[in-house]
Amino acid sequence: MYGLWGFERLKLRMMVVMLLMLVLSLFEQNMSFSSPLNSEGLALLRFKQRVVSDPFGALSNWKEIDGEIDPCSWFGVECSDEKVSYASCRNLKDLCLVGNLGPEFGKLENLKSIILRNNSFSGSIPQEIGELKELEVLDLGFNNFSGPFPSDFGNNLSLTTLLLDNNEFLGNLAPEIYDVKMLSEFQVDENRLTDAATIPS
Repeated sequence: MYGLWGFERLKLRMMVVMLLMLVLSLFEQNMSFSSPLNSEGLALLRFKQRVVSDPFGALSNWKEIDGEIDPCSWFGVECSDEKVSYASCRNLKDLCLVGNLGPEFGKLENLKSIILRNNSFSGSIPQEIGELKELEVLDLGFNNFSGPFPSDFGNNLSLTTLLLDNNEFLGNLAPEIYDVKMLSEFQVDENRLTDAATIPS
């Protein structure tokens, strides 16, 4: 009788240990999933979903592997201090990418550079990009963007380069954009703006 009771106690202990290990594993997975790095990776994956044509397979390694998301290993993405600091960097220009941009860029709070020059992105430029306070370089030249330009760029104290040349009809640019003190390079097609009067002489 005692031997049977001892065996049952041992089995109960093993079950408790296994349950604790399961809880710990789930906790670690949850911590990994909610980490800033993976939240930025998820935002980039949403950007990839909006790319409907990638003829050179530039984004082919942008994917989850064995349940892990590591955007720092993806083509065109650079990280600093385990945070995405350069999405698209210089590697995602001239690639004939077709698609549009969405609000997911607002999740990339540490982003310093977006360079998508000479592709075929269309639609409007998301307001969320204008809210990226660390953004220094935005090069969207030679695409098919249209619609209003985010007015929040006028409050960006980090922006040094803004290139919007050779796009479709862009609408007004907020007058504040011309007062950004750090802006050292600026290109836009004046004849493609809604109101050329907003452009200082």
